[in-house]
Amino acid sequence: MTSPADRRATPRFQAKPGSQISYGAQAAEVRDLSLEGAFVADPDPLPVGSELAFTLRAGGQDIILDGIVRHVETGVGMGIQFINVSAVSKRRLRIYIAGLVPAPTEYVKS
Repeated sequence: MTSPADRRATPRFQAKPGSQISYGAQAAEVRDLSLEGAFVADPDPLPVGSELAFTLRAGGQDIILDGIVRHVETGVGMGIQFINVSAVSKRRLRIYIAGLVPAPTEYVKS
């Protein structure tokens, strides 16, 4: 369940183990995600405002996405908002998310 302080338009779900993004030579574990974005556990996150093209490996499939870093927790990771999501990628995200459980409330920042 989403907390009342959560301002996100869509709920976050806990990613399954092994879910990760790859961008450039980097790879990082996905902690939680929604149809609009993800929080990625990366101890050396990109700066806020950075745009990136990446591949989300989720549920045994690759989902090609673009995003922009909207939030950084130094030494922990970064929140990425998905941008310019293709119809195919959106469909794959919906299918993957349908099998997930809601993210723990301690992940939700106000």
